Formats: sequence, C-alpha cells, structure tokens
Amino acid sequence: VRAAAVPAVQIPGKSAVRMGISTIAAVARPAPVVQAKRGDAQVVTAGGGGPVVADTVPEDVRFDMTEGGQKKRWSMVFALFCAFVLCNLDKVNMSVAIVPMAQSFGWTSVEKGLVQSAFFWGYAFTQVPGGYLAAKYGGKIVLFAGVMLWSFGTLIAPACANFSFTALLVSRFLVGLGEGVAPSAATGVLAKGIPGSQRSKAVTATFGGLDVGSLTGLIIAPPIILFLGGWPAVFYLFGALGFIWGAWWGVSYMNDKTTDARETPEEKEAREAKEAAGEKAAPVPIGKFFKNKSFWALMAAHFTWNYFSYGLLAWLPSFLSSALNVTLAKSSFLSILPYLATVAVTTIVAPTADGWEKNGMTRTNVRKLSQTLCFGGGAVCLALVGLVVNSTPPEAVTQTTVITVMSLLTVCFGMGAWVRTGLFCGHQDMSPKYASIMLGITNTAAAIASTLSTFFTGYFFSVSGGSWGWSLFFPIAALQAITVLLFTGFKSDPVDFDAA
Repeated sequence: VRAAAVPAVQIPGKSAVRMGISTIAAVARPAPVVQAKRGDAQVVTAGGGGPVVADTVPEDVRFDMTEGGQKKRWSMVFALFCAFVLCNLDKVNMSVAIVPMAQSFGWTSVEKGLVQSAFFWGYAFTQVPGGYLAAKYGGKIVLFAGVMLWSFGTLIAPACANFSFTALLVSRFLVGLGEGVAPSAATGVLAKGIPGSQRSKAVTATFGGLDVGSLTGLIIAPPIILFLGGWPAVFYLFGALGFIWGAWWGVSYMNDKTTDARETPEEKEAREAKEAAGEKAAPVPIGKFFKNKSFWALMAAHFTWNYFSYGLLAWLPSFLSSALNVTLAKSSFLSILPYLATVAVTTIVAPTADGWEKNGMTRTNVRKLSQTLCFGGGAVCLALVGLVVNSTPPEAVTQTTVITVMSLLTVCFGMGAWVRTGLFCGHQDMSPKYASIMLGITNTAAAIASTLSTFFTGYFFSVSGGSWGWSLFFPIAALQAITVLLFTGFKSDPVDFDAA
C-alpha cells in the first residue's frame, strides 16, 4: 500500500535536521531571471491527436517575463513545493505513529494493514476526477480544496481513532481523497503558468517537495511523538500546517491570474465569439490520448516509477532485517539514505537539464535522456544488488556486504531524481491544456502499480523460496529496462488532441 512505503524510524541527530532544512532551500531556490527574446517562437510538429499550428507567440508576450513577474512566478512555485512537502508529511505521520498507536489500541497486523491502506483507497479514487476538475475549474482552486481536505482528515485522526476504528479509516480515506487531486492540480497550475524554457526547474522544484517531505517527516515525526505529547501531536501539528498553507495560498495565488499564460487579442476575440455564439466546450478527447504512443510511454514510465519507488521502499525494512541481519535501530537509519540521495540529486537535475536544452539538445531528447538515467541507472544498480544478496546467505553477510548493498541502493534512488525532468515534464510538454487530466490517468495506473508491487513481491518471495533477488530486485530491474526501451518512442512535441 502507498502509505506503507515509508518505514518507521528512530530519532536522528541534529545534523540530519540541519541537512533537511538546507536541502529544502536548495530545491526551491528560484531560477535566475532570463529575458526571453522576442523572436523565440516555439515551433511544434504534428502529433497523434492531429495537426498542430505552430505557436508563434514569444514567451515574453505569452508570459510576464519582467523581473517582478519572474519573482511572482517563482514564489508561486515555492508555494507548490511547500504543498507537496505537506503532502508527504501527512503520509509519513501515520507510518511513524502507527507503532505507538498499535500498542495503545491493541491492533492486529491485519488492522494495521487496513489503517495503512485506507489512505490508498481514497488516493486512487480521485486521480482522474482531480485532473478533470483541474481542467474545468483551474488547478489553483482544486489544489486548495485538496490541501484543505487532507489537512482536515489529518487533524481529526486522533479523535477518530479514539472514537472507533472505522472512524479512523474514514479519516485516512479523506486524506487520500485530498492528496489524490494534488499531482493533477499542480500539473495544471504549472502547465498554464510556467514557460516551456523554465519547465524543468519548476517541475523539479514542485514535485521535489515530495522527497523533502518524506525526509523531513522521517526526521521530525519521532521527536514530536516522544517530546510533544505523544502520537496525537504529530497529526495536530501537520494538520494545522496545512490550514496555514491554505490561508497563504488563498490570499496570494488562488485567484491571481497574472501568473497564467496570457491570451493574445486575437485569441481573446475568438474565445469571446465562441462564447457569444453559445458554443459548448468540446468534450475531453480521452480516446485520442490512448491513440498517442507518447502518452503510452508516459503511462508505462509512471507505472514503473511507482512499482519501483513504493514497492521497494515498502519492503526495504524487511529486506534489511532478514537478508542483511541489520538491527531495527540501524535499519531505521539506513532507510533514510534513499531519501537523502534523491533530495541531494534533485538539486542538480533541473539546472543540468536546462543546460542541455540551452546547448542545443532537443526537449524530446532531454526527456528521454533523463528517463534513461532514472531507469537505466536504477536497473543496473538493482540487478547488482540482486546478484549480491542471492550469492550471500544471511549467515555470511559482512559489513562489506551491507556497505555494498546500501551504496548501490543509494545510487539507485539518486538516479531516480531524474524522473522530475523526464516523466513529470512530459504531460505538460505534450498538452498544457490537458496535462492535468493526462497526469490523472497515468497516475491511476501508477497507483495500481503501488498495490501490485507490494502484492507480487510477497508472492514472488513465497514461490522463489525466500529469494530477495528474484522477488524484489530482478523484477523491478527488468521492468525498468523494458520501460527505457518503451520511452524511446516518446516525443515532447505539443499535440492538438482537439483536432479531428
């Protein structure tokens, strides 16, 4: 289940807290102001949805590229980053708090599994609806509603837990419902408010908040529980932070249109003429999405990303304990290393991707190279881990074995940061208009992958006689290698899905 992807941890030292704070600042640092040239028009080619008319409007006409406009845009991106930090904080809180909660209420392992999975039920339910609502009403208001809903579900969790087990499940379901709309809503905001030349930085900063949120939650949740009033405190604090964010977003950005792409006078005249004539908006061309091979490449990449990230992290503590004979305390520390690696590499992937594009690499090739580094590098590392653990029985594990395995896993998750300039930019590249709906669809497949990974890892472990290599590492490595090949068919060329 999705929530089980984050292991419980022991309290780390102050240096880890300082590292987390400095990393947050590094990820969200705005890009320097770059004045777009008036002659820079984006030239696009035909896509699977129909012929596309080249957008001859320069970025400094389509967007506010003044210094003030740039500052406002990047302050909005920072607010999006903070929303996704909160998003994963409210996943981590239950993963950490469930240990003392289970002791207090006497839960069985089945009941603990139900609590962990209740979030995922809600999360999977709102993927496609979230994209549709973001396209219809705008991503800014949908994101606000999502954060308010999941913060409310977080805030009431202690009262629900004390009232009944069912009430607690409902509260976690509400958290999942709210968080389910966040990726699509944020994608809609970015698609309409960020110039293509700044997309890599903006997407990386926004969704990098997920990694920072996981790391921060793992660091601060245990001391909050131990020193600030027990397990209820973590829900009260994190829930309250969501409402503070909502007040900030509501006042500063939710109704602000100045950060959005601007219509030309001709576009405005054409839109008003259609409205005056009573023309209804065309239905969302979902069928055409599925006829486009680039969309299928995104679908495959998103499925594989979740199968890898949530499946591996869900089983990581069990693997460390049974295969490497790592103690609980050491396992808790080692489980943080993948997050540290991802956050560290996240700070360099966007500037590097932007540099490639400025030096002449096409945007399509930037996306392909990013995704190849993500999955290709990961597949190599995971295959090597599988070989090491399959050739080393638990009784023969040495400190060198542990260092080797954790080094490979750290590199693997570090390479995973390249997904931010690959997969997560692809929807906006193809269709700013339908990016939120497209992400909702591919994220639905990804949510299914999260569940399948936890199930099939356990199933493969059983039928393979307890082989961690064949149950966990080799299947994910194979899936990543296949997806690298499938992603070679991706093109970032804009597609007019409304065309006949």
